[in-house]
Amino acid sequence: MRIGLVLNILDEEYQISLYRGIKQRAEELGVQIVCFQEGNTTFVPDSFIGCFPQKDYFNLNGIILLTSVVFDNCMLTTKEDITRIWGKLPVVSVGQKIEGVPSLLIHTDDSIKEIMEHLVKEHQYKNFIYIGGTQTHHDSINREKLFIKHLKQAQELDPQIKYTTMHGNFTEQSAVHAMEEYFSKNGQSENQQKNYPDVVVCANDNMAIGVYKYLNLSQKKSPLPKMAVTGFDDIPQGQFTIPPLTTVHQPLDKLGEEAVNMIFALVQGEEVPLEQSVESHVIYRESCGCKKSVTDFETLRYSYEKMQSSYVISEQMLNITSHVGRDLNNDNTEEEFVSIIDYNISMLGVENFFILKFPEKIKSNEPVSNKHLFVKPVYVKSNGKRVRNLPVNEQGLMSLGDFYNWLPEPHTLVLKYLNVGNDYIGCIMYDAPAESLPYIILISVDIALSLNRIEANEERRRYADYLENEVETRTRQLVEADDKRMKVEAEVLKISEIERQRFSNDLHDDICQRLAGISMLCRSYSKMDSPVEKSQMEELAGLVSDTLQRTRQYAHNSYPVDLENIGLEASLSNLCASFEQQSGIKSQYEWDIPQSISFTKTQKLNIFRIIQEALHNVMKHSQAKNVSVSCVLKDNVIIVKISDDGIGISEEQKYNSGIGLNSMQYRANQIGAEFVCKAEHGTTIEIKMRIE
Repeated sequence: MRIGLVLNILDEEYQISLYRGIKQRAEELGVQIVCFQEGNTTFVPDSFIGCFPQKDYFNLNGIILLTSVVFDNCMLTTKEDITRIWGKLPVVSVGQKIEGVPSLLIHTDDSIKEIMEHLVKEHQYKNFIYIGGTQTHHDSINREKLFIKHLKQAQELDPQIKYTTMHGNFTEQSAVHAMEEYFSKNGQSENQQKNYPDVVVCANDNMAIGVYKYLNLSQKKSPLPKMAVTGFDDIPQGQFTIPPLTTVHQPLDKLGEEAVNMIFALVQGEEVPLEQSVESHVIYRESCGCKKSVTDFETLRYSYEKMQSSYVISEQMLNITSHVGRDLNNDNTEEEFVSIIDYNISMLGVENFFILKFPEKIKSNEPVSNKHLFVKPVYVKSNGKRVRNLPVNEQGLMSLGDFYNWLPEPHTLVLKYLNVGNDYIGCIMYDAPAESLPYIILISVDIALSLNRIEANEERRRYADYLENEVETRTRQLVEADDKRMKVEAEVLKISEIERQRFSNDLHDDICQRLAGISMLCRSYSKMDSPVEKSQMEELAGLVSDTLQRTRQYAHNSYPVDLENIGLEASLSNLCASFEQQSGIKSQYEWDIPQSISFTKTQKLNIFRIIQEALHNVMKHSQAKNVSVSCVLKDNVIIVKISDDGIGISEEQKYNSGIGLNSMQYRANQIGAEFVCKAEHGTTIEIKMRIE
C-alpha cells in the first residue's frame, strides 16, 4: 500500500510531529509513505505542480491531507473540492473538517475554554490581547471565535474585562510586528500604561515566543509592565522559554498514527466515521502567572539534558547547512556539485537522498501532460551508498514513477520541489531523521539555485559554442563570398573587355569595311572621264544609308537610349524585330505586365541586356529556326523567358559556362532575380523577379 501525505513544508515542529507519528505507524503496518510538500502552491486541477501528487506517477492508493496547514486550505471545504483534485482516490483530512470526507480532528474547544477561565478566574486578568494566525485559516478562525465567546461571557460578570484582537501568520516575526503595532497605537505614557494588557493569548507557540522576544527587547529600551503569555501546540521550545510557556498540548504523534489507521482502513474497503477526534489538554507552566511548580528532579534534569542535546544538534546542523550554502554558492560544475552534496548529506545522517532534475523548466500553472513526467537523476544515494547505473533512456531520463518503483526497497520518502521563482527545475526526495528535516529545506534552496546556475552556465557554454560555430561558418562564407566576388569582378572586367572588343570588331569588320568600300568607290568615280551616272550615285547613296543604319544599330546595342524614351516594352519589341531581320530566325514576342508595374533604370537595363545576350547566343550557337521572348506577371513575380528550338546546351557547357551565361547570371544578381538555364527541346533562359 502506498499513501501520499500532503502538507505544507517540514520546517516547523507541528508538521514534523505529525509526520513523525504518520511515519512510525506506517512502518508498523508496512505502508509506504510519499510526503509531498506543497509549500505555498495553490491547488489548480489543470496545472502540473498545483495538483500533485498525481496517482499516475506514483501509483498511490490513498491520500492523507494535512488540511490544517495547507495553503488556501479554506478553499477545500467539500468532497467535490477533493474529487476535483484527486478523483476517487480515498482521502483523509487531518486538522480540518471537510464535508463528506473522513476527517480527523483535535478537539480543542474544551482546552481553550479551560485556559480562558483559568486566566480570568484564577489570575483575574482584565485586559487581554489575542494574536491570531492567518485570517483565512480554519483553526485560527475557530480559536479566535472561542476566545471572544468566553471573554464576552466573562464581561457579563465583570464589565472591566476588555480585549483587543490582532493577527499574524503563525510566525515569531509576525507576533513581534503585532506587538509593535499595538504599542505604537497605544503609546507608553503613564496614563496609557495603566491600560496595558495583563496577558497576551497567542494562537500558537511560535507567536508566543515572538511576544517574549518583543518584551525582552523592550525591557532594554523602555521597560514594560510584566505581562502573562500563553500559547498553543506545546512545541518543545515552549518548555525551555523563561518562564516556561503555558499552552495547549495537541497529541500530534497520536493524531498522525490515527490518520494512518483511517486511510489504511479506507483503502481496504472498510467504512470509517466521517469525523473522529483526539483530545487536547492544557499544560500549565509559569508564563500565565502560576507559581513555579514543584517538579521531580529527575524529570527536570531530563528536560534540560534534552534541551542541551537539541541545542548541540541544532548547532551542528546549522554549521553543515552554512557550509553547504557557501560551497554551492561557487561557480561549480555538475561533478563538483554532486561531490559537495555527497559529503554534506552524509554529515546530516541522511541515508536516502535523491536529486532529480526536469529536462525542461516547468511553470507552476503549466498544464499536466498526458505523458509520464521524466526526470534526470543527478544524485542518487540509497541506503547510504551512491548509485550511478540507473535504468535511464538514451537521453539519461526516466519517469518519476519508474524511479520510485526502481528503489531497491520501499522507503518513506519526502518530496520537495526545487524552484527558482516561478520556474520549477526539479525535485529532491529523501528519508531523513526528524531533527534534519528543517535544515534540508534550507539546503534545498541552495540546491535549486546551484542547479539553475549550472544549467545557465551550460546554456552559456552551448550558446558560446553555437556562436563560435556561427562565426566560423560566417567567416568561411565571407571568405567564399569574397573569392566569388573577386571572380565575379574579374568576369565583369572580362565581359566589359570582350564587349569593347566585340564593338571594336564590329566597327572594324563591318563599318570600317563599308566606309573603305565607299571611299574606294568615290575615288574610282572621281577618276572617270565621263560624268557619274544617276544609277551610280544611287548605289553610292544606298551604301552610305546602309552604313549609317548599321552604325546607329551598333550605337543602340552599346547603350539602348530608347529604354528611357520609349520604355522597356517597346525597346524589347524593337530588339526582337532587329534580331529577326539580322539573323533570319523567326522571333515571337509577348508582353503581359500591367502598366501599374514600374521598373527602375537598373532593372530595365539589366533585363534588356539579359535578353540581348540570350538572343546573341541563339544567333551564334543554337542553329534554331524559332525563338520566343516573353515577359509576364504571375503571383507578384515577373517572369522573363527566352526559349529557342535549337540544339540546346549540355550540362557540361552550363557548368563550364562562358562569358555569356556568366554575364546573364551577374546581371540577374544585380536586380535580385533568380536565374535559370534549362536545356529542354532547345535552350530556355528564365529569370524571376519578385515585386514588393
